[in-house]
Amino acid sequence: MEQLMTDVFMKNRKAWLPIPKCRFGERIYHYTDLKALKGIVMDHSFWVTKSDFLNDKYEFYYAFKIIRKVCGKMIPNIQNRKIFMHMLKERLEFFHGSMADQILSGWYILSFSRAKDSLLLWTEFSQSQGYCLEFDYKRLSKGIPDGIRLDGYVIYDKKKQYELVENTLSRILEEHDGGKKKLKEKLLSEEKLISGRELDGLMKEFSVCCFVYSMFFKKDCFRDEQEYRFIFWAFHEPVAGSKDAQVIPMHFREKDQALLPYIVINYKEAQGNNPICSITAGPKNDSDLAVKGMQYFLRNEKIVIPVRESKIPLRY
Repeated sequence: MEQLMTDVFMKNRKAWLPIPKCRFGERIYHYTDLKALKGIVMDHSFWVTKSDFLNDKYEFYYAFKIIRKVCGKMIPNIQNRKIFMHMLKERLEFFHGSMADQILSGWYILSFSRAKDSLLLWTEFSQSQGYCLEFDYKRLSKGIPDGIRLDGYVIYDKKKQYELVENTLSRILEEHDGGKKKLKEKLLSEEKLISGRELDGLMKEFSVCCFVYSMFFKKDCFRDEQEYRFIFWAFHEPVAGSKDAQVIPMHFREKDQALLPYIVINYKEAQGNNPICSITAGPKNDSDLAVKGMQYFLRNEKIVIPVRESKIPLRY
């Protein structure tokens, strides 16, 4: 199953996910605490959290509701719809759930934002006492190893989410029909019945697409986060029959008396250019000391990055 996911992902990552991306020259922002900042600045590394350990534990269920509504609209025959959704739900639950009896692997998400000096994000990710790193998207993207990864804006618009799922299913149906349109006509018919066996090939690809979409779809109420994500697929054990599958170690960090799995993603300074454009200290009472201390730290490490104080007048 993991090798299938990899094959589908590598085949289609540039074609079947028309998710909007940053343009070269644009900036993205990463809110974090001091410990993580030092690792990013000095070691050129991010700790990237496993997808099912994110703050919003319901976002994947939200995406499934969107997908179910789209498929319900496109597939008019109740029996065909039941077979289709049962197969899709089974696969998505496998991708999202426990893989104890399979190869240890998973998706990992690294979050940024288009929002600069945002009170919402200061509060959510660093209790107003952390730091915001400003990145040049082009330099950062070129510095991150290619591997099995995607990046793009999180999509909050429900209409856009519907369109993406609908267009993806239509495209995959066309491809699997090979121009004959028999499978498409049968699945979208009000009268003709289809079997699970007939849907198997289509479902292999569509389920992977939907699972990846689930990591880019969020409710409209989160719109102000303006989130931008890098998503990585990692194997943690050797994959039989695949010499190209790189094994990436899984690490664990503590949070609220729980262990959170993560992987380390390193970035290089593309052509010698540091992708970090600036560091902003959070809007806390002693932010002037935070700025001064960071300036001394960077100078001592011979790292040239401007350090600023948040312009949000938060005092408590």
